[in-house]
Amino acid sequence: MASSQLNINGYDRFQIRFKSSGFLGKDWIYGAFLDSDSLFRTVAYRNGGTWRSLPFHCDNTSIAADIEMYADTLYIIGYFNNLFDENKGVWLPFTGVIKFHNDSLWIDDPVTLYTDAMSDMSTKGDSIVIEGTGYSNPPQVITRQFMSGNKGASWQYPYSIVHPTNTVPDFGPIFKVQILDNGDIMTLNNSSPPSTSYNGVIRWDGQWNSYGNGIKSLTQAGDFIFYKGELYMGGNFNTKFHPLDPGKLIARWDGVNWQDVGGGLEGIVGGGFFVYDSVLYCGAYDYDPSDVRFGDAAIPHLAGWDGHQWCGTPANYFTHAPSSFGIINDTLFAAFYKKAGILNGDSSVYIMYFDGDYIHGPNSICSTPGLGLEESEQKPTIQVYPNPAKDVLNVEFPKGNENYRYELYSMDGRLLQHGELNAENNRIKVTEGLSGLCVLKLIGEQEVLSLKVAVER
Repeated sequence: MASSQLNINGYDRFQIRFKSSGFLGKDWIYGAFLDSDSLFRTVAYRNGGTWRSLPFHCDNTSIAADIEMYADTLYIIGYFNNLFDENKGVWLPFTGVIKFHNDSLWIDDPVTLYTDAMSDMSTKGDSIVIEGTGYSNPPQVITRQFMSGNKGASWQYPYSIVHPTNTVPDFGPIFKVQILDNGDIMTLNNSSPPSTSYNGVIRWDGQWNSYGNGIKSLTQAGDFIFYKGELYMGGNFNTKFHPLDPGKLIARWDGVNWQDVGGGLEGIVGGGFFVYDSVLYCGAYDYDPSDVRFGDAAIPHLAGWDGHQWCGTPANYFTHAPSSFGIINDTLFAAFYKKAGILNGDSSVYIMYFDGDYIHGPNSICSTPGLGLEESEQKPTIQVYPNPAKDVLNVEFPKGNENYRYELYSMDGRLLQHGELNAENNRIKVTEGLSGLCVLKLIGEQEVLSLKVAVER
């Protein structure tokens, strides 16, 4: 690890996250930090090996919760108090939404947010969704999510200005939102005590839907992300708390059920997920870093999942766990709420980077491949072909157990078609117009098998 050139001047609550997404052709950090002039900043971008802040500063109670491009404008959400526009030399009133375009800065008048309401946002096409609590114009309290389809000119509760209090699930704190390609909205629900159906990842497609029966023992949600076409979720659930939970701290949705991921984790999911170069990165921490494990590998804070095993570099770089990770221009960065410890004689390190290959370098280790796989997943007793299919799927059963019910699901858990199968009728005629990756669930008297199938028209 090495220190990065970002001056924080002794500020002891350095809070940033990374976004290597190319907004305006740049890589970004956002959160809360002091710059080299002792001005309190919330957003900066990487340029020529240094961090450059956007032309505004705030007081030390302000923080940026997320940044996203919406059309040609950079949106910044959070809590911004005593906001000073450096280009115009004027003070702006408190706001929760800042818009930045062509070096011009303005605040969003239609929405004024509460102090602790902002958490995340997502954009897709002509839609932007923000998670939080606020006021709309005309005055109307909107909670959980509010949405704009007209470049932020007005906001509404999805998809009605009227808050449907009698139909909303037992939501707890919500930490993340994402608009899917089909327009559905996904969010991460953290209810306490756990609700029966909506704990974990939930989806809005005109009404709220859970993924399976939720995660029974989840009381603290962490993050979710799509990786190789599957949904991954992190939180504090554990099979030792509830036998029906899919694993320890992390699970993947295969289209029908939640599944274990590489034997799970030991510790607490922290720092979020991100995907880079076909690897899913996951942060975890514990009061004692030596107690953190990914699968059966003792990796203290961060490991990468390639679909088969966890890998990372175990080393005692820090006195406590990083608050966030990110990769900027092929370099792995770690950030800290407080000082990370002493590195090269420097005791004021808040952001560091890894110089080398963290996943497959000379000091890296990996977990045992295949941990957590059920025997039925490794040795299926039913054959389905062809795969990919065009119009028909053939199902070959073991003799003596040939009566099954089938259900065909989309990858986001929606039932597409269903029916009965037996020795005389073992062909599934795929519904016209259906295409893409699906999950076939076969239900017999003594077994349930889920298989991925692809339909190509």
